[in-house]
Amino acid sequence: MKRHEIVKEYITEASVEAIMLTRNSNIQWFFEGEVDPRIDTSSEFGGFWLLITHSMVIALCPDYDSERVKDEVLPRDVEILSFSGLLSMIDSASRLCSKFKKIAVDSDVSFSCSNYVPLDESFYEKTQLLTDREILRLRVLGKLSENILCEFAPELQPGMTEIEIEKVLRAIFIESGLEIPTLCVSSDERISKSPYPVSTAKKVSKYLMLRATIKKQGLTVSFSRYFHFGAVPHEIEEKHERASGIAAKAAIAIMRAKSMGEVYEEIRNAYIALNAVDEITRFSPGGSIGYTQNKFLFSPDSQIAMKSPASYAIGPRIGGLFSEDTVLLNPDGTAEFVTLGEDFPKVKVRLESFRVHRPWIMII
Repeated sequence: MKRHEIVKEYITEASVEAIMLTRNSNIQWFFEGEVDPRIDTSSEFGGFWLLITHSMVIALCPDYDSERVKDEVLPRDVEILSFSGLLSMIDSASRLCSKFKKIAVDSDVSFSCSNYVPLDESFYEKTQLLTDREILRLRVLGKLSENILCEFAPELQPGMTEIEIEKVLRAIFIESGLEIPTLCVSSDERISKSPYPVSTAKKVSKYLMLRATIKKQGLTVSFSRYFHFGAVPHEIEEKHERASGIAAKAAIAIMRAKSMGEVYEEIRNAYIALNAVDEITRFSPGGSIGYTQNKFLFSPDSQIAMKSPASYAIGPRIGGLFSEDTVLLNPDGTAEFVTLGEDFPKVKVRLESFRVHRPWIMII
């Protein structure tokens, strides 16, 4: 397995003998999204854990679920150790791992032995890199997510409530095999009140925002889209133009920057040029996205290296409005908006020699 090679590299660099993965996101990353360790999707911990050394990959699993995991979930070359219940598994895993001089874990899971150390940032930096198959899935996920909104748009009408719209959209996303960790539907004056305007029973009048985080096989995309019934007021257009300009500069910065701190500075400069530098202090302009969301943010002086191929979310917010999408930084250094399809209205932002397309407002 390719990811086993990455883990072995980390084991050597970190001077540990093994690592223990307990979190869903890390286990899904290890199996390139082809294995789902979850039983309770609201929990960050997997239904089984992985113990990985240079020479072996072992799944630790409660005995009540080991047969299903063996027959239906894990590859045949992964050995399973079963234990009599979850509490016994935690205790037995502790005793098993105490045999190593030093082992890195992604959570404490009630471990208290002196030989445990946390997985450090260098491990999570490695998890940002995507395989060709993951890139293909990311592109499909991004385009499908926006296409669902485009196909649903003709059904939108004034007088519908935010929560009604959310319920229908969630059903469509789920029917399409997607997961929806976040789906905010807000309208009119509520749009600018909060970065996460949770849907309410308010009826839509003229203006609508849909903000979503969508997942499939562990990979994640995020984006925001706006809709308006009838002609769009100039004030709203102006806010979207400003947000779109910052997002375009962020995408160019992602292509050029060596560190996430450098991307932040370019975004900050874009805010300064619009006399809106205080806006960047209110809400993060984005960061890494993939199997682990928000692990690394575009932030001042961050030395976290930009990776390729890897995915990043950009979400500049100005005047209460987003220009949010998910960007794939390709191996050739180009930036690709994976959540921007063919059908949604766009505006072209001209910057230097670049022409950057950003989503506009869909008039219904």
